[in-house]
Amino acid sequence: PAAAKYVAAEGSLSTKVTQKIVSASVTGEAFNMPAGPVGIAAGTEYREETSATSFDALTQAGLNAGNALPNTEGKYNVKEIFVEAHVPLLKNIPMVKSLDASAAVRQGKYSTVGSVNSWTAGLEWAVTSDIRFRGTSAKSTRAPNVNELFAAPAQTFPTGIVDPCKGITTTGTSATAVNCRKDAGVLANLAANGDVFKLNQADTQGISGYDSGNPNLNAEKGKSNTLGMVFTPKSIAMLRNFAFTVDYFDIKIADAIQNPGRQFTLKECYSGDASYCRFIKRRQLPAGSNSAGSLEFVNQTNVNSGGLNTAGVDMTAAYSNKIGPGVLNARYSWTHLTKYDTQANPGAVIDTKLGEIGTPKNKWILGLNYDIGNLGFKTTTTFIGKSAVDDVLLHDDGGFLPGAVTVGSQNSLDLHTNYNLGM
Repeated sequence: PAAAKYVAAEGSLSTKVTQKIVSASVTGEAFNMPAGPVGIAAGTEYREETSATSFDALTQAGLNAGNALPNTEGKYNVKEIFVEAHVPLLKNIPMVKSLDASAAVRQGKYSTVGSVNSWTAGLEWAVTSDIRFRGTSAKSTRAPNVNELFAAPAQTFPTGIVDPCKGITTTGTSATAVNCRKDAGVLANLAANGDVFKLNQADTQGISGYDSGNPNLNAEKGKSNTLGMVFTPKSIAMLRNFAFTVDYFDIKIADAIQNPGRQFTLKECYSGDASYCRFIKRRQLPAGSNSAGSLEFVNQTNVNSGGLNTAGVDMTAAYSNKIGPGVLNARYSWTHLTKYDTQANPGAVIDTKLGEIGTPKNKWILGLNYDIGNLGFKTTTTFIGKSAVDDVLLHDDGGFLPGAVTVGSQNSLDLHTNYNLGM
């Protein structure tokens, strides 16, 4: 009976998300232009979101063979108004089958981050029925969600953390050495190890920390510009089942919500930015197999970073046709990044992540679907280009040059089949 109760408690998890929406909108044609009627849409909305995640007592205490996971609960509301317009400018003249403009503005007020606004403006030019050009410029905002704002501290055991104090001496004059020696635990370690800060295996593998939300977050603010072309060669017999697109994008996000990273936190603290040191706790005395001065906790919370800037090219090719007894649908999409920069805070050095793990320069996906009546087959091939280990980790772990440690390109193949019953 006791074991049965324990198993029941171990699986106890309750998640509840509630969303209340009250909205009103109106659409219509405001007036006519030579190229056609102007479309207008306007509306207002009130939205309330509540989210709660509850764990059993053993999980909250970290006694279910896993990390301690606390309950999270929070809510916010937002009032919004918007107006959108579609304006046909030209139609059916030489080199212009159609030329249309569009614009939209949205104003919102959140109970958490206050007033935000966003807008978008676009232009679409159809040269012929086969060739179309498009461009947009937009300002967007994203308010933090319930978890980013209100998540209670959840324990984790990060891997790959390198202690900046490792190897410092009593007489070292670098900023890192001077700042490390301000900690009494580090001084005790130096005294016990012949004036050199030393760590054992338990010290390097026993680092813990807590991840938590931040109720003081501001909204993210983004600016984006895109320019692209759509080619649907219906007039070419051999290509009429194909569609091609190519788009250039340039996206800048200010106040991007993210964790600065534990390694960055350590680096900044011991380089002289004391504001990061509040997230770090060292052992002041030896504890079991752990040494005095070793890292016990490196905590993280969500922050509004200095921003994110990315640019690149998206290309797609799609094909659809009846072949044999079924229909074949194929889609190839390729993304080539030319820029991916992040900034942990407004005053930090820009970190170029282009070509690193998670942000490869090249990535493509090929999807093939073949459907015969109710029976369907699908394959998805994913390619991730050669990527480098984060240069921040390489520098802190011994001075490797950026790009010195890489992971080769990777391919994966997913297979899926389905059958629709009763259709």
